[in-house]
Amino acid sequence: MTFLGNTLLIIAAFLYVMLLNAMYTRVPRGGDAVMGYAWGIIILNGALSVVLILAAVIAGTKNGFDWVSPNGANRFLITSGVLLGALVLTALSALFKNEGGPVPVVLRLYGAFAPVLFPFILIAVGFILINPELRATLHPAVYRGPLVVLTTLTAVGIGGSLMGWMQLSQIRASEAVEYNKQREDKIHQSHLDDIDNCDVSKNMVFILVFTDANHDQDVREKALAKIKSRTDWQQEMLRLLGCDWAPQAFTFLASNDVDDKQLFAEPVREGVLIQARLIRESIRKSYHESHFYPDLFFWEVERVLRSVDRFQETGVDYKPAV
Repeated sequence: MTFLGNTLLIIAAFLYVMLLNAMYTRVPRGGDAVMGYAWGIIILNGALSVVLILAAVIAGTKNGFDWVSPNGANRFLITSGVLLGALVLTALSALFKNEGGPVPVVLRLYGAFAPVLFPFILIAVGFILINPELRATLHPAVYRGPLVVLTTLTAVGIGGSLMGWMQLSQIRASEAVEYNKQREDKIHQSHLDDIDNCDVSKNMVFILVFTDANHDQDVREKALAKIKSRTDWQQEMLRLLGCDWAPQAFTFLASNDVDDKQLFAEPVREGVLIQARLIRESIRKSYHESHFYPDLFFWEVERVLRSVDRFQETGVDYKPAV
């Protein structure tokens, strides 16, 4: 087992040199090479971690960690936690060492020394712990001291990195909220501008969508005022119900009242039939299964039904058309 442990540590030393070479002599500045560099760092750290873990298991069979704790379970938890923490911190520090984006401050600081120091300590101390004869000739402080330093640095690094990631996560969340707010404000203002720029004498149909109940109250009120500034807006709405613009008319009627419901009674029924025809034509023009999805025509059908509900008292039977 001693021979196998020493062999593993020699392999770890070669991987360690390869990692340092990749980190300090082959750092790409951009392009596809950056992705290859990242994968190289990940693979080298992964291989190094596997070899060092196997070596640590052999060191444990050689009573190399008996001094950590007299209790076997506690000894296993402490040594495993420190080793895994150090390996993870080494990998992250190496991976983000040259990262230009946001990285926790602690992790960026550790990138200056952890990928060099941590594997060196683990490999050097590993040789001492795996070879009982060598360990017996040395003062315990020679191998315990570096491991205590490693443990302290690992605890600080892991804790600081977790706190850093949490802070970065909060910052990103705040930025996302602010971005969404700015985006919503921009869309909101765009709706108001569209209403302002609309010539209702010619293009009233294009702002009917802003009268729907899903829009902000100020947008709806402004759109309604602009529409009703046209004296014959009801006649225009009747005209739209009688042609392929019927869906836009139903968007208005589903959320807003008209002055004379009886005037709209029969045109609404005709509009329902036109909407049905438009849906049928859309289905017939579809030629791929991706054109069909659960919410297809939901908007149109829902606004037709809401409109019909508002005209029930006119005496017209809308059920056949629906």
